[in-house]
Formats: sequence, C-alpha cells, structure tokens
Amino acid sequence: MAEAYEYEAILKQMLNRVPDNIDKREGSIIYHTLAPTAFVLAQQAYMLAYLTDLLFADTAQEEWLDRVTSDFGVDREQATRAVRQINTFDGNGEPKEIPIGSCFAVQDVSFTVTERLGAGRYKAVCDQSGIQGNAYGGGILPVDNINGLASAELVAPALIPARDQESDDGLRARFQTAVRQQPYGGNIADYKEKTLAIDGVGTVRVFGAPSMGAGRVGLIIGDEQGNTATQTLVNKVQAVMGTDGDGIAPIGHTVTVGTSVNLPVNVTAQIRLRAGAGLELVKPSVEQAIADYIGSIDFAAETLFYAKLVANILNAHESIVDVGTVTMNGASANLSLQKSFAAYQVPTIGTITVSEVTG
Repeated sequence: MAEAYEYEAILKQMLNRVPDNIDKREGSIIYHTLAPTAFVLAQQAYMLAYLTDLLFADTAQEEWLDRVTSDFGVDREQATRAVRQINTFDGNGEPKEIPIGSCFAVQDVSFTVTERLGAGRYKAVCDQSGIQGNAYGGGILPVDNINGLASAELVAPALIPARDQESDDGLRARFQTAVRQQPYGGNIADYKEKTLAIDGVGTVRVFGAPSMGAGRVGLIIGDEQGNTATQTLVNKVQAVMGTDGDGIAPIGHTVTVGTSVNLPVNVTAQIRLRAGAGLELVKPSVEQAIADYIGSIDFAAETLFYAKLVANILNAHESIVDVGTVTMNGASANLSLQKSFAAYQVPTIGTITVSEVTG
C-alpha cells in the first residue's frame, strides 16, 4: 500500500490522467510540470506516515513518546545523582573531621559532602547526573584546601547508585507494563510500580502471602544496575514503605525489604585452538566472553545455562575450534539459583580459569 504513495507511483498516476495525444515522455513539458508536484506529494505522504508513527507508544520516539505515555500518568525517569560515602583521614591515618559542604573530585566527577555518618565518614552527592557517579572507588582529592586532611577515599559501591535518563525502549516497556498489569491497591503490580519509582531501585521481586504469611509482603530489591543493593538503599525503601499504613504500603500490610545475595560463579574452560594460535592471545577474549554471559543474567533469572556459556566460549575468538571440559562452580551442567525471600541469589563473576586442550 505504501508503494502507491512513492514518487514514481504518484507521477505515473498523474501522467496516466494526461491524454495520450500529448507528449508525456521524460523531458516533455507536461512531464516537467507534473514531476515537482509528484515529488512534493510523495514527501507529504512520507511525513504523514512518520507523524502517524509518533502518535502511538510502540513507534513514538523521544518527546513524542513522552507525550503519549504522560497521558496515562507514566513519565520518563530522569537521570539522578549518585550518593556516595567519603572517608577522610589525617596524617596519622586517623579519621579526620571536615566541614559539611566540602568538595572532592576525581576523573572529571565531583562530589559535595552533605551529611556526617560517623567519625571521618561522610555522605556525599555527585554534582553530575548519571551513572558516571557510580563507577569509581578509591583515592579522591579535595577541591579546596582542608587543614589537616592527609587523604580521602571514595567508597564503592555507591550508597544509592544513580541512573541515566531513561531510554525510549525502557520507557516504552515500563509504559506497556503499567497499562497492562493494572497496578491497584497493593497487588504485585502496584508494589512493583511504587518500588521502582524510588530513586536508586532498578529492579524488584515481590513475595506475597504464600511465601511470607498472611498480611506480610517481602520485597527483594536491586540497584539501578540490577546488582545487590546497599543497606542504605534497603533502609530507604523500608522507610518509604512504612509499617501499618504510615508509609505507602496499604494498611494491614507488613512489608519487609531485603536485597539479593551475591553468588560467585567460578568457571573453568578448556579450549582447543587451531594450529599456530597461542593461548595467551586467545585467553583474554574467552575470559571476557565468560564474564559477559554471567553479567547478562537478569535479576529474575533462575538458571545459568551451560549450553549458552559453551556457545559464548566457542564464539569468543576465531582461533577456537572446540571446547573441552567446561564447569560452573565445579559442574558441567546448568547452574540453578535460589530465588526465595530468605536467599535470593544473583550471580557475580568469580574466578575464571582458561586452559588449552592439546593432543
């Protein structure tokens, strides 16, 4: 159908309406008269089709998608600023008190101290928005001179990690979930929506009465990157939920907030290389492929698949012709993850050992 509104098709339709006793060949007067009009009509048809796509959530982009979802009360999540901990020390390595409002910087990222947590321990907010505020951990320098300060450390991970501005795909998926699941009155969809709206929370699993008991709700949260949340973030969500109606949780619901437990995944992999290839050249690619697979596992996923890991290893480098024994935590099989409220496991990268099969 769309082909009927392309330039060539429109021009052909127009020329067909011209009497045959008039010269309609390319280069003729009538041809040069109709061709510019056909071009403009085709251009307008394209723009109408493009504008139509901008009116629906599955094809809208950028500000147009914002306008579509906003009509249903779903707005794009904006970038936030990371909340970090900075520890300060004097020349003897003892905790050093510093003024609130002190500024520190490292790698083009700066932080402002906002609250004292304890002796020589401070809460600081990143001055820049986005995930760049989450990344670094280690030594950090003051922007201004602070008398008696010998060193300072930016503690990782972030107390409350930041996020970048929500992408079109992220907003679209969240919008579709919101309008299809119908969050209401403390159902699972309602808890998910309200928990994910809290800054720093990137994912959540809701446990209801069957596993928690009557009137009890369990929330297992992950940070903006889907990793185990800090105790600071857990406490923040717990305070927002409240107890017996003094928070956003419905009256009669007792909400307990927790986070995941990291499960280190140790991988051994034997690979067979084509003649002339060296293990030291191929090894980093295999290690990265293994790390990428473990890192790709979703917060809700219950299994690490052995076959997918082997496939990643085989495709890691063109010099790999086959694999030998591959294990995850000692077994050449799928690795199942516990997903209960008491022990909600999320895989992390453990030790990776790569060796070559010879002979």
